[in-house]
Amino acid sequence: MKKILLSISFLFVFGAMLAQSRCVRPLSSVEFNQRKQMVTSVGNEARKLQVAIRVSQENCLTATQIKEIALLLNDEFNRLDYTQKAYATVFDPENYYEVYDVFSRFSMAIRLYDFVNGRNTSNPVVINPNPTNPNNPNFNNYPNYQYPSSDNYMGAKNCSAPISEAVFESIAQRVRTTTAMLNKLNLARQAVQNNCLSVSQAMRLVSLVPEGSRLELLRNAYPNIFDVENLPAASQVFDVRSNQDQWQAFLSQSGVGSSPANPVSNNCEVSASEHNTFLTTLRREISDFSRMNVMKNIADGHCFTVEQVRSIVKLYTSDSSRLEAAKFLYDYTVPTEKRQYFAVANELTFSSNRAELSNFLAQKNR
Repeated sequence: MKKILLSISFLFVFGAMLAQSRCVRPLSSVEFNQRKQMVTSVGNEARKLQVAIRVSQENCLTATQIKEIALLLNDEFNRLDYTQKAYATVFDPENYYEVYDVFSRFSMAIRLYDFVNGRNTSNPVVINPNPTNPNNPNFNNYPNYQYPSSDNYMGAKNCSAPISEAVFESIAQRVRTTTAMLNKLNLARQAVQNNCLSVSQAMRLVSLVPEGSRLELLRNAYPNIFDVENLPAASQVFDVRSNQDQWQAFLSQSGVGSSPANPVSNNCEVSASEHNTFLTTLRREISDFSRMNVMKNIADGHCFTVEQVRSIVKLYTSDSSRLEAAKFLYDYTVPTEKRQYFAVANELTFSSNRAELSNFLAQKNR
């Protein structure tokens, strides 16, 4: 009798374990393409997400297959939702780092990384949390960007003082709850044209409208931005690289980002001519190894702006060398620019390296 009970107990536990994993053999290519077609054939984004989740729940998929399905979703938040749910039944969880590449927005990849590694995704690792009111529950209603602070801001200003958070939330709520897209855009346009906003407020406001309208809104907001020199951080609201480039071009034409908001008093900063000479020297090196050695020797005694760091990191051919250079140059960055150092991650190709840089910066800023 004891043997029978033990056998039944074993079968029950084994069955429960099998039911929990449900992933002993991944779908073949033919089977996967059939399931993928099920997702592709759905036109509505919300419905497509539901079908994608169901496919992952009912089938055993590899990390590569999950990545392919995630790319069928247009919205990055939907991709995050799907990839978090799909992780429960992935065949090869050790390869899940491949899935990070479905995100063009760095912060989204970090949220998936935190989820996979068992961290509390409601409090993801952030490099530059908004110090204006870090405990403001209203920030939970917006994307997980690194919002710059306007506290104690001493740089160039286009208006006297940003509206209060209470007034801003009242405006944002009207935009958020307006269903007709034309009316929503008109409300957002009026808000940026008629109010003095911080960059953090502008970023949150434009996040409430589709990306196709965000560039126009930020341009309209420019004359009424309080902390002008924090505007480069607004590039986070764009998933499409061409929009990021157009925004950077607009800032360059407006003279934003050419100098730090609060320059340091010593003479360590690298002038434009010095920096060009520095870049020319590095370009002459024939390998990343020799370029790294030269860079480390020259960097001593200098401090660079974030944009100068990005231009140096770009010179390296391998992503691992770019990551090494990005880590090294952090200690040689203008102190007042270090809060924007997360932008250097845009020069890294692989999401795993971007995540490593994020963790590196998080350790530095503790």
